[in-house]
Amino acid sequence: MSRTKPAKTPRRGQTTAKPSPRAAKPSPRAAKPSPRAAKPSRPAKDDYAERFDRSPYEIPPLDLSEAIALGTALLAARPRRQPPAIDEEAARLTAARDRARGAVRADGTTVAARPFDVAMDRAWGTMVRRIQDVSELPAERFPEAVEASKVFGLVQDLSILKLNYLAEFAQIGARLDALKREGCLDAARRFAGPEFLDEVLRCHAAYGEALGVSDEAVRSEEGDTPRADRGAARLELAETIGEYAVQVLALARSGRPATWTIVQSALAPILELRARQAEQLRAEAPVRPPPVHPPL
Repeated sequence: MSRTKPAKTPRRGQTTAKPSPRAAKPSPRAAKPSPRAAKPSRPAKDDYAERFDRSPYEIPPLDLSEAIALGTALLAARPRRQPPAIDEEAARLTAARDRARGAVRADGTTVAARPFDVAMDRAWGTMVRRIQDVSELPAERFPEAVEASKVFGLVQDLSILKLNYLAEFAQIGARLDALKREGCLDAARRFAGPEFLDEVLRCHAAYGEALGVSDEAVRSEEGDTPRADRGAARLELAETIGEYAVQVLALARSGRPATWTIVQSALAPILELRARQAEQLRAEAPVRPPPVHPPL
């Protein structure tokens, strides 16, 4: 006979606790993601750091003598402690400087291209403006204005006068060739005036001689033996100077003025050359009288 344990009966006043139906349900607040979006991170402190101004150290247009002098000055002022990249560029600069020295004239002199560049700018600008004046005349009263407009369309871009020496020489030569190819050279002479076109042709030939890119410039005095192309040597040296300056400028760190001093000392010859060129340009610029005011 099996015995079963009788169930306990609750005492008077005592109730059995029922399981709460809410306890099994998950909290709806815990399942919802936070409606607050993550705050954006604050910019780093270096983002507001003072930056080194590199614009004054852009390489200006250089003739051969200026490029040789600037390259020599930069090599003399280069920092003593520098990364290998600067050592490599300094070696390339030394080699390019030495090749440029070998491209000078037999008597050891070079031709300064800046006076020829200034003369070319004035001659070309004057000729283009005179052709433009004719093209702007009323066509109904001046039939030649139509032809002048065609000529002006071939030469009107004066922005070429802001290019470097070799590029400007090449662009002016291309426009002179276009005038010949289109049969407009005589018209240009007529509209601008024969003396103005002749001055352009004379200045262009002298410009090429100064840059070492004309037929006469690449031949030595002894005969037809080709001599070093001064134009190519000047261009190579100018580009090497620019690449060397880029490596030195990389030493200047934003927010660290202590690293700027070495860069300013190493590239000081560039600032000195730019100052001399600006002073020379002001001295060569013609003094223009003030405009006449109309009567009151």
